[in-house]
Amino acid sequence: MADCILSSLGHIDHQYSFKKVDDDFFNINKLPCLKMVAASLYIPKNNPKKPLGEDAHFIYESYQTIGVADGVGGWAKMGIDAGIYARKLMRNSLIATNNEPKGHVNPKRVLQEAYKNTSFEGSSTACIITLDKEKNTVYAANVGDSGFFLIRKGKVIYKSPIQQRGFGCPYQLGKCKDNPSVAHEMELIVEKDDILIVGTDGMLDNMNESEIEKIVRKGIDRKLKAEELVRKIGKAALYNSFNRFADTPYARAAKREGLSQTHKGGKIDDITVIVAYIN
Repeated sequence: MADCILSSLGHIDHQYSFKKVDDDFFNINKLPCLKMVAASLYIPKNNPKKPLGEDAHFIYESYQTIGVADGVGGWAKMGIDAGIYARKLMRNSLIATNNEPKGHVNPKRVLQEAYKNTSFEGSSTACIITLDKEKNTVYAANVGDSGFFLIRKGKVIYKSPIQQRGFGCPYQLGKCKDNPSVAHEMELIVEKDDILIVGTDGMLDNMNESEIEKIVRKGIDRKLKAEELVRKIGKAALYNSFNRFADTPYARAAKREGLSQTHKGGKIDDITVIVAYIN
């Protein structure tokens, strides 16, 4: 707490001691300084022609910012590897984040800058999330069907909405009609010990909220580190993706579209998961 107060005050006149300064000067009700500690897991689906898969992500600890992207697979029909676009988009997002004022990263502005500087063929979904230490909020910008859960005390208290024009047709950035202006922006108050579970649709399509909550509660009980919890969630998503009998979000969506005869169970896909502890 003292470190946070000192960093926000800057220079203190030497004629005062800590005990003599009025409490209001130090703002004793100042919010605690939170920090986001993140770890990631990427499991590309088995495709010898695309060993790197089509997902991409980054974690920029010093700027308290994370991002995920999922190259749109439909480009493969034209011989284009959308994974290249996703990786370039995340690389340029990392560069754009570095040009933001530290502690005040604007995720939508990051996406706009990255989009402007990514000229490869293909397209991708994208989700950028940053922690504002001064306001104790996470600020996010999302395009498409990647996204995140905010978990508090083992319960999902928020799930980011997906953006899609129809089943299997998400909003996307790249060589398409969408651009960062369509990004859905969110700002959420966070507390110490909250957990963010961020992922591409390879995770979100294969994991129910109740499954994620169960894994997270066990992780809390066992005091798992972020890198340990992210492996638990990633492996569960992978297992579900191959389970033809799993009652997954994707299977239910397919049923609503009248595709239950052609698709059952999980969805085999690249899987990216980021777990971020708010400490």
